[in-house]
Amino acid sequence: MLAMDKGHIVTIASIAGHGGVSKMTDYCASKFAAVGLDESLRNELKELGSKVTTTCVCPYYINTGMFAGVTCSYSFLLPMLDEDWVSGRIIKAIKFNEPMLVMPNILYFAMFLKGALPVHIIDKVGKMLGFQKSMNTFKGRN
Repeated sequence: MLAMDKGHIVTIASIAGHGGVSKMTDYCASKFAAVGLDESLRNELKELGSKVTTTCVCPYYINTGMFAGVTCSYSFLLPMLDEDWVSGRIIKAIKFNEPMLVMPNILYFAMFLKGALPVHIIDKVGKMLGFQKSMNTFKGRN
């Protein structure tokens, strides 16, 4: 890609790469790493003057079966995402060279709040919204 000075690298991360969730420590850690990898790579490519681009994909829970049983107190705000819709949205992000894709869009606001508010407030909001209990009913794939 560097030799041809073109290409697009897609990192499949998760919104869990931007905030820790109870009972998902290993998953969140790996997704934080994926987000950091993409950010570092994107900046390195820019520093090199390369036309190779990146997109970091950070969805909420997707209905693939991987997160069967997961619940959210406010599912009207954060519904389980449809896998066909997500894949189409990823293709659109690649076509338009979006550096980061967060789904659903309301989570961009959540990321902003996480950067703007103290940790103890973010923790209380996460608890109120039920994030820290979302894995209590987790079943996963059969």
